[in-house]
Amino acid sequence: MDLFFSVLLQLFEPQHFMFLILGVLLGLSVGILPGLGGTTGLAILLPFVSSFEPSMALALMIGVLAPTTTSDTFPAVLIGIPGTAGSQATVLDGFPLAKQGFAARALSAAFTSSLIGGLWGAFILSISIVFAKPIILAVGFGEQFLLIILALIMIGALTGANLVKGLASCTIGLVLGAIGLAEITGDPRLTFGSLYLVDGVPLIIVGMGLFAIPEIVGLLQSRSTIAGKDGLKGGWSQGMRDVASNWFLVLRCSTIGVIVGALPGLGGTVVDWIAYSHMRQTAKNPENLGKGDIRGVIAPESANNAKEGGALIPTILFGIPGSGNKVLLLGGFLLIGIEPGIEMVTTQLDMTYLIIWSLALANVLGAGICIFLARPMSRITTTPYYLLAPVLIALIFFATYQINRDWNDFVGLLFFGLLGVILKTFGWSRPALLIGFFLSSKIELLSYQTSAVYGFSFLTRTGSLILIIVAVVTVWFLLRQKIQNELQSTDKSQQQAHIIVTASFMVFPIAMAIGVLGLDARASLYPMVLSAVLIIFLIFILWSQLRSLQSTRIGTPLPDKVLMRDVFSQDGALWPQLLEFSNLVIFMMLIVIFGFPIATVLFVICFIVHREPTRFVIASLLGFTLVGLMWLLSNLLTLQYPAGWIVNFVNLPWWLSGH
Repeated sequence: MDLFFSVLLQLFEPQHFMFLILGVLLGLSVGILPGLGGTTGLAILLPFVSSFEPSMALALMIGVLAPTTTSDTFPAVLIGIPGTAGSQATVLDGFPLAKQGFAARALSAAFTSSLIGGLWGAFILSISIVFAKPIILAVGFGEQFLLIILALIMIGALTGANLVKGLASCTIGLVLGAIGLAEITGDPRLTFGSLYLVDGVPLIIVGMGLFAIPEIVGLLQSRSTIAGKDGLKGGWSQGMRDVASNWFLVLRCSTIGVIVGALPGLGGTVVDWIAYSHMRQTAKNPENLGKGDIRGVIAPESANNAKEGGALIPTILFGIPGSGNKVLLLGGFLLIGIEPGIEMVTTQLDMTYLIIWSLALANVLGAGICIFLARPMSRITTTPYYLLAPVLIALIFFATYQINRDWNDFVGLLFFGLLGVILKTFGWSRPALLIGFFLSSKIELLSYQTSAVYGFSFLTRTGSLILIIVAVVTVWFLLRQKIQNELQSTDKSQQQAHIIVTASFMVFPIAMAIGVLGLDARASLYPMVLSAVLIIFLIFILWSQLRSLQSTRIGTPLPDKVLMRDVFSQDGALWPQLLEFSNLVIFMMLIVIFGFPIATVLFVICFIVHREPTRFVIASLLGFTLVGLMWLLSNLLTLQYPAGWIVNFVNLPWWLSGH
């Protein structure tokens, strides 16, 4: 009892509480921006933590870490861009809800479930951390490998209209993720002699290309607002009522979040998909999932906030980061004199509970602020397309260049943006490709580690058998739901285009297979196996598409209902979207000529005035405001912008030349 009151007093000690609030505000700020999140926030903070007292530094780091898994919901729901890897599943139903005018409802439900999930995760962590050590130690490389495979099956099956196309999308991501240095030998794979590709394509480039650009292109093509003609419907109170009516789902998914989050290195990448799959399997009426069902927001948001508590278990007990951002948190602990280890639950239990309860309090503060902002932020979905789209394009290019400050990032953004438009148009799963890309290096490393430590005997371990059973049951439920779902309508005039796109995707596995020929077997085996699997998937899809051209009735009942259904599912027409995609190419050309700051002003003004000539004043204010914001950020964070061709002939000030 004395320990309880001692930690409670320290938690609400004025300095600790104030620095916790400062950390929360910083965490919310970076979490709202797509592609940043807790890792970026901690990276900005880490150089300064050693200058603070340990209690203040701890509060700052926990404050930054906690709310980013909450505020990343804003871009996921409002513009269909996953703020971080943990908000990908939220996009499936969150963005459709925003399109229907229910953005405030979706945001409120997400933040309320995140709040409850974070508190439930902290509660479970508080009572279980002392007993967690033997459980975590029992999870070996084999179990981690099978868990990722299970997650990939769920993602591929859940996010594609057609089961095989979803799995193929996931495999394309795995193949693309194998670009760069091999995990074991360090041999370069498909780098074309470029230093840029040695470390692979940056995740943020792939994420923004696959999600941000196709949604912007879709917004331009619709020539409307995100919410459509009906505007906003529902509010934050309705979202809170949704969470209350699904309280048992919140608790179940939060528990899943803590358990999966405790597995080192996995939680942040797969937990939201596992929770979404669980929700889909247990839902009584799943037919609306993926089209704007509030449960599709509640389940992943409950889990990905609770997983932050679970990820602290291996971080505190063993010094093993439970997720990517815990690597930097662990470094911060060491800088302020906190040494992770078994002493954290023996002689330093008070410090352990201070960390846990600070995380819970930061979740409360962060979610409370986000709930308050839900209604005003949702108004973004009512902004006319000609005002919103150029700003989003400029911000995406701005964020892209800050990754490596390399022009190749722009090329990568346009490539994956074009790929994202094609995937979205022809019914291929973008979330499956992105998560496959993200997990590719982890799967490769775990496959070699599992083979070296266990061989095939890992399949007989208790944990492995449990995961195999769970995988079989999951696939069975997913197949049943595919059978029960209605067939999507098919545009007969576009079927040949579908076949051409499917055949074109053969480039990925063939190029990878050729690129790894002659490499060490440890470097070539993984991409060769992936390429073979992808080719099999693509051949099957081509066969299904060709058969459907010849007959309205496809094969036997099972392939008809599961494997070959919706093989021609489509979202819009390709050529109008490619025309709108050219706006990004034009902006890129302006940057090459004038440099980023001047190009931003020109592009925003010309874009808006071309579509609405009476908005010249607003267009000018918007363009110069963006440049002013970039100037401020460049001074505060020492950022640089790409310089244009014009600096070779005109002597411009540094803030206009792009240097």
